[in-house]
Amino acid sequence: MIYFHKILPFFLSPLGIILIFLIASFFFKRRFFVFLAFIVLIVSSNPIVGNYLMQKLEYPYKPISRNTLKEADAIVVLSGMLHQVGDENYSTYEFSDPDRFFGGLDLIKEYKSNKIIFTAGQLPWTDNWEPEGFILRKKAISLGVPQAKVLVTENVKNTYEESIAVTKLIPNNSSIILVTSAFHMHRSKYLFEKQGFKVTPFPVDFKYLNKKSSIIDYLPHLNALQNTSRFIRESIGRIYYKLFSVNVIKILN
Repeated sequence: MIYFHKILPFFLSPLGIILIFLIASFFFKRRFFVFLAFIVLIVSSNPIVGNYLMQKLEYPYKPISRNTLKEADAIVVLSGMLHQVGDENYSTYEFSDPDRFFGGLDLIKEYKSNKIIFTAGQLPWTDNWEPEGFILRKKAISLGVPQAKVLVTENVKNTYEESIAVTKLIPNNSSIILVTSAFHMHRSKYLFEKQGFKVTPFPVDFKYLNKKSSIIDYLPHLNALQNTSRFIRESIGRIYYKLFSVNVIKILN
């Protein structure tokens, strides 16, 4: 199922749609499909479009001062920030987006909870990697967080499994400060609240840029294409879990 979840968004992403149009142009011998592929590429790689979609995805979340947060039973930091580098002789892990980790670290050091939970994210095609949560646990301890305050879930593959795994470490009626990327917070908060947690969002890793437009913003850019793809993938995730929850409720009733 995890492969389906990862592959399906590609065919609905700009690159997937472009590929479909190009294949259609080959089989049907019509240049019109090439023109459509070109239009999709230009629109989806436009920085103004990409930035607008990220604003919609991150709404209504904005950066929050840590001083405004009340103490919670646990700080929960979701996976999705590390990648492995190196070869068979030597390999290590580096941050892709460290904001989740350091956001959670700042909260625990400012006594917003007496425990921090990292989720042990591990996908089937990275089963030779150490689960992310255990790497982050060692890093947090090396930066001064007491070992007894740092917990790690069982291995998980997606946000839904993360929400389930946390219930095995703390009661599911606990109050938590949830730390994840702003674009991912809407879905994450929904899933953790479905488990019974009282969730205080602490969004980080904002992608929307609040800046004036310039001539550069009218030129295609890889980051814009990535943001457009991220918007589609996250929107699919939100729809899926909404439908999934409705179906589960129907079955239970």
